[in-house]
Amino acid sequence: MLSKTITIASVILATACFMVPSVASASALSPGQVQAIITLLEAFNVDQPTVARVKQALGAAPAPASSNQAGSTATDPSPASPPPAPHVPPVGSPYSSSNVGFDLSYNSLSYPSQGFSFGIVGVSGGKAFTRNGRLASEYAWTHFGTAAPTLYINLNAPYGSTVAGNIAAPKSCPASAATSTEPTVCEGYNYGYNAAEDAYAYAKSANVPAKLWWLDIEEANSWSSDTGVNDATIQGAIDYLNTQGMRVGIYSTARMWRGIAGSGFVPAQTIDGQAVSVPTWMPIGISNLVSAINSCATGTSFISGSPVWIVQYVANSTAVDQNVAC
Repeated sequence: MLSKTITIASVILATACFMVPSVASASALSPGQVQAIITLLEAFNVDQPTVARVKQALGAAPAPASSNQAGSTATDPSPASPPPAPHVPPVGSPYSSSNVGFDLSYNSLSYPSQGFSFGIVGVSGGKAFTRNGRLASEYAWTHFGTAAPTLYINLNAPYGSTVAGNIAAPKSCPASAATSTEPTVCEGYNYGYNAAEDAYAYAKSANVPAKLWWLDIEEANSWSSDTGVNDATIQGAIDYLNTQGMRVGIYSTARMWRGIAGSGFVPAQTIDGQAVSVPTWMPIGISNLVSAINSCATGTSFISGSPVWIVQYVANSTAVDQNVAC
C-alpha cells in the first residue's frame, strides 16, 4: 500500500507541474495549488506519513507537533483540509471566469471562426477622434460569442490637429493656457472627455451598444511628459462614459502605465451614484492559454486596488489577439 500511495502522490505532483509550466519546481507552486494537491491526496486516503513528505516537498508548512500523555512528542494526524475556495469572478465583470475571447481593431486582418465566449471591438482607428471603418461588421461578428460584446477606444494626450475645438469644455480653463505650447491639466481633462464623447457618438450612430468600455493606454500614441496632464485626459474620458452609464476599464502594461500615468494614479469612476473600481486588462504577449490562466490567478494589476478582469495573449506572432477572462 505504501508504494501505491507514493505512486499516486508522484502522479499528482507531475500533473500539477505540467498544468503550470511556468514554475521551475514544486516549491514555486502557489499556496492555492499546494492546497489543491494536498486535498487530492487526502481524498485518495493516502497515509499521513506520505502526505507529510509531499507537504515537505511542496514547501508547505509542517503540521505542529503535539505532546502525548506520556510526555513524548508525536505528530498527530492532520484533520482533513477543506477544499480550496473556488475562483470568484470579479464583481461586476461581464466575462465568465476562464472563458476565452478575442479582440479586434481597425486593422485586424481576419475574424476568428473558432468558438469563443466574448468579443471586444475597437471603436477608434488607433488614436483619439479617429474611427474604425469596420466597426459595424466587427461588432456583428461578436454575436457569434456567448457573452455581450464590449468595446474599447484608443486615447492620447491633446496634441495635433484634433486639439482645436476639443479643449475648451466642459471645464473652463484659464485663458493663459491658450498661449501655451504644452497642454495643461485642464485641457487634458477636456480633451479626454470630448474624445470619449466622440467615440460614443460614433458607436451610437453605428448601432453598436455596450455597457463596458476599455481605454487603450499605450506608448505608441502621443502623451505629455507631465503625467498630471495624462491622468486628467484619462479621467476625463472615464467621466464622460460614466455620464452615459458605461463602466470603464484600462488596457495597458505596468511599464507603459507608469511612464504615461505615473505609478500612483488611481482613476475613479461612479456608476448610478456608486463609486466602483476601474478594472484592468493586461497583455502578456506571445504565450498560451495555461500561462494566461496562471497570470489571471497570480498577476497584480498595474493600478492599485484594481481587479484584473482579462489577460490578453497571442499564440504566435501572426495570431489575432486572444483573451482569457479572470
